[in-house]
Amino acid sequence: MIHKQDIRKLGPVLWEIPTSYRHDMRVPVRIIADDTILEAALSDKSMLQAVNASTLPGLVSHIIVMPDVHQGYGFPIGGVAATRLPHGVITPGGIGYDINCGVRLLSSRISAKAVEPYLDDLANALYANCPSGVGVKGSLRLSVKQLDQICRQGAEWTLKNGYAREEDVERTEGGGCIEGADPAHVSDRAKQRGRPQLGSLGAGNHFIEVDIVEQVFHPEAAQAMGLEE
Repeated sequence: MIHKQDIRKLGPVLWEIPTSYRHDMRVPVRIIADDTILEAALSDKSMLQAVNASTLPGLVSHIIVMPDVHQGYGFPIGGVAATRLPHGVITPGGIGYDINCGVRLLSSRISAKAVEPYLDDLANALYANCPSGVGVKGSLRLSVKQLDQICRQGAEWTLKNGYAREEDVERTEGGGCIEGADPAHVSDRAKQRGRPQLGSLGAGNHFIEVDIVEQVFHPEAAQAMGLEE
């Protein structure tokens, strides 16, 4: 277990676990967090997982732990590691086998006062229309060929097939795909397993929440996302 006294404070929201903490660490661990976030991270195995990640070969500079940190599968969720060839490694199982999950914000002009009487109805509607849970199937029924198209086209496929608007694609990093991605390198077994799950929420730390904007701390960012108090 790592304790707060093992961590150096480098700035108001920047901390470091030095390589002197454990003999097999190759690089230090830098943590971006306030005191509350750090205390929460110390209550599980997040920091230990970050230290374990610092022992991997080919690491560049240091491990970064972001403010959304929590215990993961191998690495902590929110952990960032850059590795360099020829000794660097790629480890999909580090974070977990559901990597590439993201965050999507949908803003609404409906006021909190207007929706408050219907919160239970809203929660039930979300639950009924957003498949969730381990291995749960989505509403889309795709062929392997269609899945390959999605792997190549990303969010553009959803626009062409009536599941998205142009602004959804514009506000998705990289259009939801990587240039040069070749689904031929993905096994048929993986495709058959993932094919029915497209359009589902998943389980664990994958969730939908409804929030109220109580205070804006970054007006420019809030304006870009269409948010206001």
